[in-house]
Amino acid sequence: MSSILRLITLFALARLRAAGWAPWLLVAGWLVIASYQEPLMFRQYGIYLVDDAAWTGGLVVLLVLLLAQRRLPRRCAITANLSILLALAVLQGIGGYLADQSPSLSGLYIRIAGVANFVVAWSPLAITVSRKEASGAPKELVRNLMVLASGVIGMMLSVALRTSPDMIIYIASLIAVSGAACWASFRGRQA
Repeated sequence: MSSILRLITLFALARLRAAGWAPWLLVAGWLVIASYQEPLMFRQYGIYLVDDAAWTGGLVVLLVLLLAQRRLPRRCAITANLSILLALAVLQGIGGYLADQSPSLSGLYIRIAGVANFVVAWSPLAITVSRKEASGAPKELVRNLMVLASGVIGMMLSVALRTSPDMIIYIASLIAVSGAACWASFRGRQA
């Protein structure tokens, strides 16, 4: 167990160093701009610019971190990507809460649910990116198509979870995560 935690820590540090400071500064600036552009009257109509900016910024940083380092440890690649996703979801939730100009206790509970929804929506992408295929045009094409499909599914799930989370959406998220995990484990055995 300690060797797996050590690999995850080293993998996360390598990705953070490879990504640099630029995505973090971009997201921080994005949140500041969104917090100053949002009139509070929009909230009566269900428009939350700060939360949407936090989700979009979290996605940008997630993509940068997932694609920053191409070397993947075979033993714990999925676990490492999911732990990076969870840490980033917590950071985007905290950033959205701090950038909000009207923080309240109910906003904290909404953001905790938003952190969970962010993890649920983008888990298929983190899982499918975790497997690197051997060289070969057909295998790379299939892998890239799977990553693209999981990204599209993640976008649809994130919109559905941001606007009106329902039990059917959570079931669809569970099916997407299960499909990505099956594909990643199946492709891992053949490589």
